[in-house]
Amino acid sequence: MRIKLLLIGAMIAATAALAPAFASGALSDCNSGNMCLWGNNNYQWMIANRAAGSGTITNLTGDADNQMDSWANRSASYNGCGYGGANGTGDRQQFNANSSDPNVAFFNSDEVSSWRTRYGC
Repeated sequence: MRIKLLLIGAMIAATAALAPAFASGALSDCNSGNMCLWGNNNYQWMIANRAAGSGTITNLTGDADNQMDSWANRSASYNGCGYGGANGTGDRQQFNANSSDPNVAFFNSDEVSSWRTRYGC
């Protein structure tokens, strides 16, 4: 019985050690003049952070692809655009200058695969 309890305790400790920590975040994590995307609502789990003003479309890769649930555009002069597909294809979401959205509409959730920080949509 003692060995069984030790094994259970070891399994619980291993699970706690290997479980991912809650990813905290805040709108203030996005620097002035940048555009940022987060993978969860309320600016949690930042997945992308770029200086505003680039017309180059950049693909999101790995765990960041199709995860965006909140965004911020901390630029005073540039509108950005998020695209539902790679390389600027698919459905579009505009990221207006000096704007943010802590919880995008359900039909835009987990949809952005590429984006740019200039020229809007």
